[in-house]
Amino acid sequence: MPGKIAVKFYALLRQRLGMSAIEVDADGLTILELLRRVEKQAGRSFLDDLLDPEHLLLAGTIILVNGENVRLKQGLGTPLRGGDTVDLFSPAGGG
Repeated sequence: MPGKIAVKFYALLRQRLGMSAIEVDADGLTILELLRRVEKQAGRSFLDDLLDPEHLLLAGTIILVNGENVRLKQGLGTPLRGGDTVDLFSPAGGG
């Protein structure tokens, strides 16, 4: 659906948030902007599990956009569009 982005949580994030996925109106946002919006919409903080104090990805954090690792794209500045799927894995987490 245009404008909607599916965000899926795995392992420790799934347990912490008590949900496996959330859908967000986020067309035109970057990964970092999406993460902030998801945290607000979920009503629970989780960014500390993925990012360091300077808002850089922690070692071991995996964020996929449509199956592609954002580290191989533009990192947290990777642009998103409606219909994308974002998978979030915190360090020490698996699927």
